[in-house]
Amino acid sequence: MPQTNHALDALTGVGETPSHFDHLDMNYRIRIRGFVGICMPPIFTTLNSHLKMMPLRKKGIAQIMFYLDFKSGATPIAFGRKLTNDHTLKLYRSVTDESNQPVRIGTERLLLGSHSIIKGRARSHGNDTLGFDDGTGAIVEAGTAEILHVITKPVAAAGERQVTTVPEELRVMTEHRWEEPLPSVDGMSVAPGGYAHVDARGWQDRADVWGMPNTDINQHVNVQEYVTGGENQFSRVLHGAALPVAKHRIARARLLFRKPFFPGQAYVIRSQLYRRDNLTQMQAGFYPMEGDRPSARPSTFVVFDGEIEG
Repeated sequence: MPQTNHALDALTGVGETPSHFDHLDMNYRIRIRGFVGICMPPIFTTLNSHLKMMPLRKKGIAQIMFYLDFKSGATPIAFGRKLTNDHTLKLYRSVTDESNQPVRIGTERLLLGSHSIIKGRARSHGNDTLGFDDGTGAIVEAGTAEILHVITKPVAAAGERQVTTVPEELRVMTEHRWEEPLPSVDGMSVAPGGYAHVDARGWQDRADVWGMPNTDINQHVNVQEYVTGGENQFSRVLHGAALPVAKHRIARARLLFRKPFFPGQAYVIRSQLYRRDNLTQMQAGFYPMEGDRPSARPSTFVVFDGEIEG
């Protein structure tokens, strides 16, 4: 049952950072791989300023990425000028069935959900000035981010990682009921309406292996590796389909994390490409190898939406 007598319905904060060199692509829009670095530091600052997150980690409990939805704005952004991240965080309890649909009795998860709006100044000069900007551009929306963390015990034994009782450190937050279906592989792998499947001519699958440089202190492969891997895979299938990679931008990325990967694990990324006029979508799963063949279900699933410009 939801906890009562909580003081904080939500946590809010504003983070600021210059638009760093690794945030923007050559057309001065936020790269999908830039969102984690822009969004997460201010979100963690807000969490740590109100909650005892480090004592929570000492107990082996952490917030682990479950779902990401990043949208990059179309307006070129001034390099080196301030980006602001206005964000709101809430604590949720979801109860779902095997299809991730809401039910009264089912699998329970504690979630931290955040919504971020990223704003910055529009670029005042063209590409040939190599980043020079006089800061006179209007303030525009550079992107948005929806992030769901699941509260879990990532290093506990299998079957003991679930956290269903709100830890003491989080009880200053009101617990909300998550009323929507949770993201699922089945829900995300539906071909978009009006899009046609495009043959990537052998570029749709790729085998690889995770190493120690891919990991973080949560003891598994870091979320950024899947973001970068998805961006790179999108370029591969576009190339395989003979579409203009150099004129293609990624406008949105959704990532669902079902199970973690660990160093030494081999995997196969399998993808499908769809197109409607100048709009594109790639759906891809990261499948762990089980012996000499990939698992039947992906551990991570991503959907990237793009646009061919010009």
